[in-house]
Amino acid sequence: MGKRGVKKAATLVAVPSLVTAVLGQTQEMLPITRVVLFRSGVGYIERTGTIEGDAALTLMLREPQMNDLLKSMVLIDFDGGRILPVQYAPRDPLAHTLASYAINIADNPSRAVLLSRLRGVPVEVHLQPTAAGGSSAPAPVRGTILSVETRPVRPAATTGSQSVVREEDYLNLLTEQGIQTLSLDSVVSVRLLDERLQRELSSALQTLASGLDTTRKPVQLQFQGRGRRRVLVGYLTEMPLWKMTYRLVLPEQGKPLLQGWAIVENTTDEDWRNVQVSLVAGRPISFVQNLYEPFYIKRPSVRLSIEEWLQPFIPEAKLPTPELGAPTPMEPPAAAVRGRAREAMPLLGESIEEMQRSVEQMATGRERGALFEYRVQVPVSIARQQSAMLPVINQAVEAEAVSLYNPAQHAIHPFFAVRLTNTTNLTLMEGAVTVYYGDSYGGDALMGTLEPKGEQILTYALDLGVEVSRDQQDTRADILSVKIVRGVLHQQIKQRRTNRYTLTNRDQRARQVLIEQPFEGEWQLTEPSKAERTRNFYRFRVPVEAGKSATLQVVEERTLEERYALLESDENTLQILLRNAKASEVVQRALQEILNRRKQIAELQTAIRTQQERIQSIERDQERIRANMGQLDRASDLYKQYVQKLTQQEREIEEARQKMETLQKQLRDAQRNLADYIQNLTL
Repeated sequence: MGKRGVKKAATLVAVPSLVTAVLGQTQEMLPITRVVLFRSGVGYIERTGTIEGDAALTLMLREPQMNDLLKSMVLIDFDGGRILPVQYAPRDPLAHTLASYAINIADNPSRAVLLSRLRGVPVEVHLQPTAAGGSSAPAPVRGTILSVETRPVRPAATTGSQSVVREEDYLNLLTEQGIQTLSLDSVVSVRLLDERLQRELSSALQTLASGLDTTRKPVQLQFQGRGRRRVLVGYLTEMPLWKMTYRLVLPEQGKPLLQGWAIVENTTDEDWRNVQVSLVAGRPISFVQNLYEPFYIKRPSVRLSIEEWLQPFIPEAKLPTPELGAPTPMEPPAAAVRGRAREAMPLLGESIEEMQRSVEQMATGRERGALFEYRVQVPVSIARQQSAMLPVINQAVEAEAVSLYNPAQHAIHPFFAVRLTNTTNLTLMEGAVTVYYGDSYGGDALMGTLEPKGEQILTYALDLGVEVSRDQQDTRADILSVKIVRGVLHQQIKQRRTNRYTLTNRDQRARQVLIEQPFEGEWQLTEPSKAERTRNFYRFRVPVEAGKSATLQVVEERTLEERYALLESDENTLQILLRNAKASEVVQRALQEILNRRKQIAELQTAIRTQQERIQSIERDQERIRANMGQLDRASDLYKQYVQKLTQQEREIEEARQKMETLQKQLRDAQRNLADYIQNLTL
């Protein structure tokens, strides 16, 4: 934008109002008339009012709000006017902006450096009075800056002291009398005689000062048209999440009452006066994108072609292409029932109708696509940086008193709970629920988002009057069928597991206990035949009379198929399969045949090992004989006996090798026949 944009921004920062309509000399506020709060960290602010003729609205925002505004702002002129371009001062990087001025002060230059950057600029230099000249200052010196130089200066020698050389800056001016050199130590001020450069330096300083102001940023909205017209300005801004809290009153008689209060926080910089407030449940996608700050990319530097010589090159080669029972009426648990004397002031549990009458439900609900909106019908006023609780729900609902047992939550006791049915036409957003049972506080619960006609169980206290013990029996397996297909034995097995729950009610009131047991998809429920299902649990209803016990047996079954490759199965496995009572006679005969053939193969393998061991034994004996023969006379009788012995052993080795070859052939035939038999076996 340059210096003009910066000066404009500096002027706009001084506007005190947040939104002002400039109508000649008249200024009017354009107020906030509607606020929509979302659960994604943003709020929609809507301002409406009237303007006349050509008008400009100046919107002042904090810098962090700028990105959301630039991303979401909507402008409407309802009565025939036209929207002109929206203008604002961008947050250009300060160094980048300062560098755009003729005099660069981005690096905080010293006086000497700054003057050196003004070479060629006419100036007027004012000097300090000299000791000889008295109190009057010398006449200013006018000239053009030629250069700034640094010279070593050695002070006058003093007796007993050592002179130290220091450096001093000098300003060289080109004057009418010629080049004049002035020590900067003697210079009081320097005035630029070039008015354009003087303005540039002032603008750079204003830019530097505006960079320190991060509180408010102006956005100028311009409307063009004739006469008095209605206009709307809407935009998103960062807002805290609005929250819901509930009070569930469970009387001893009559229908329960549900009150919902929305907690809304005005974190903006102005009061909300008679504003229409809407609260949207759901999580729309919302993000922050940096649109306020300009971005600069680094561009390549390309030299002129005349500066380069053409070089020969070789082009690169081309690459090859290649988803229970009836509910019981509401009764407070023993923990909430106490004897009491009647007093003149009615108690909470006796005043539920008055409680409902005293609070006016301020909101109506409607679907907004994937979202749900609580639209507060009564205008709301909230001072800046203040919060408020808005009663958005005040209706009778359906609820059933139950106790919920889940061993993962508590191994012994169930929890007091309420099965709440949303009979309102509103989607109940998630939040904390304070339960009042009878005339007293019962406990706190958490509720997830609940659609109309939906049900949810809210647990709020531990039910110490009921104990539950769980006996998990071992899994039993029964074989259903056995068959062989192409040498593979298929065995169907039914597994059965049982969980037995014993419930003991030591209280004076009956209970409806809901028992939760984990749901596993491959297991099918067989007893009891029906159960309530959640995503991860079965839920069983067990009524327990006061002072009595009750039991629940849960039986589940699953069918598995085991496969055995008969060719690779060992003898022990085959023996176990053979003793299977579910196997047919033909399957048993086939398994027996496989065992017989396996036995034959094992006998052949044993016979081969026997022959191998015989040969090894003879060869060891031959080594002994040859060692002895080396010590004897060839003509001796013992030597001759050893020769005969070696000859005999050679015949035995040959016989053993021939027998072993025969056995190995029989073994190969037996193994091949077994493999063929098993491979073609289908029963």
